[in-house]
Amino acid sequence: MVALRQRQHFSACRTPANNRRNTVKDFFLGIIVLVGLLVPLHLSDSAELSRAGEYEIKAAFLYKFIKYTEWPPDEPKKTGDAFVIGVLGKDPFGSALDRMLEGELIDRKRIIAKRFARIEDAADSHILFISSSAQDDLPRILKTLESHSVLSVSEIENFAQRGGIIALKKESNRIIFEINLDAAKRSNLTLSSQLLGLARIVREKS
Repeated sequence: MVALRQRQHFSACRTPANNRRNTVKDFFLGIIVLVGLLVPLHLSDSAELSRAGEYEIKAAFLYKFIKYTEWPPDEPKKTGDAFVIGVLGKDPFGSALDRMLEGELIDRKRIIAKRFARIEDAADSHILFISSSAQDDLPRILKTLESHSVLSVSEIENFAQRGGIIALKKESNRIIFEINLDAAKRSNLTLSSQLLGLARIVREKS
């Protein structure tokens, strides 16, 4: 089993009192992500419960992506005192994403979730999850993001092949992810080798 390791320059700045709590939380986050990668989701008879479990795993992926992505040195300053994971369009996470980020810090910055209805308002996010509800506007969204160092993530079909950076997919009831390296380079983002080793690398379709 591959152990996910936090990049040293993105280590969280935590107080000793919170350190044990966060160590335990990181352990369980790692388990959640690896379960998503390696083990089929245990789907309940309730479609609502199954969907909730799926998006808890996807929220854990978004959190983990922070630690394996390197932004240009000036980019983390663009949102003031917070590191922002944005959700564009209809939010499928409910409270799962907020719970995942509660109390977390990166480089002395709080990690927070924000919801956006317009891409113009979301372009200052560090990570942007583009909801399936926004798929009809995807070409314009990706065009807008070209001038910003934003890690774009979505579950829209063929997202990475269409110019997005990371696509989350459910295959055989497990969550996998695809990465478009050309799109990451266009956004001046560097993805760690550990992350690439777990991903399926894809190229854009002409």
